[in-house]
Amino acid sequence: MEVKFNPNQLKKARLMRGLSMTELAAKSSLSRESISKYELGATKPRGESILKLANALKFPVYFFGKPDIVIPMGTVFFRSQAASTNKLREMQKIRLELAAQSLLYISKYIKLPQLKIPEPLNIKIEKITPEIIQRIASQTRKMWQLGNGPIKNLTNDMEANGIIITETTMHSEKMDAVSTRINDVPLIALTDNNESVMRRRFNLAHELGHILLHNSVENVFDLNNNKYKNLLEKQANQFASYFLLPDESFTDYLVAGSMNFFRQAKLYWNVSIAALIYKANALHLLSEKPIHLSAKANFKKSLEKT
Repeated sequence: MEVKFNPNQLKKARLMRGLSMTELAAKSSLSRESISKYELGATKPRGESILKLANALKFPVYFFGKPDIVIPMGTVFFRSQAASTNKLREMQKIRLELAAQSLLYISKYIKLPQLKIPEPLNIKIEKITPEIIQRIASQTRKMWQLGNGPIKNLTNDMEANGIIITETTMHSEKMDAVSTRINDVPLIALTDNNESVMRRRFNLAHELGHILLHNSVENVFDLNNNKYKNLLEKQANQFASYFLLPDESFTDYLVAGSMNFFRQAKLYWNVSIAALIYKANALHLLSEKPIHLSAKANFKKSLEKT
């Protein structure tokens, strides 16, 4: 009986597990040379070798015999762009590809919610102003009938409006969300590292920002310096802030500036204290008292923990 084998599937499985050929050779008791030939299609592995590879990579044997499935995928955005490594990016791209295949299969039997989002921007990122970002955030709230107050369940709201959300292992604390488009359907993958609910909420809003603002970006890592990558992240953060904390409503709510008040506001708005301070600072609502200076100075650090 002939054993089916697709070299591309082996490479995908290896990269998804973050292994080099040498590392896979050690785990599978096969030679690096053999694995290289398998991936190039120069040699076809026997059934026993496929079983060793499957056990080492923790994939079912049938995975290695599946044919290639080409699914149109848009730009992949990583949170954060600058901190992600080539290895981590490759791992997550393949995870997104496999998620896309599952989505394609499911959509044959289940009618998914219709996509309902504002028309994504198609302009150069340098021309995206805070006013444009705020307008799109407001349009999204209006389209989804969210009002101007706290959003109760952002995950449900996004999924109800056609955005696919999944969860995956990121293998790095520096990367906690990834997003792309599959056949023009937005797909967001979140980390499974037990991040706080409020951190996850901000990540979702951040990735939604990429989806709506950065349609013109073909490949983030074709950008030749960190200036543009940082601008992408800044704009996505601005969108998340406008979307989760509308200016007028937040200004009316902010009647005090103490840490005790921010702790209460955190529960009301369902966002981190760091995000609240970021918003208040952006609106010039904070005084220059020591506690505020300290909070602003440590915003980036506290955003990861609050």
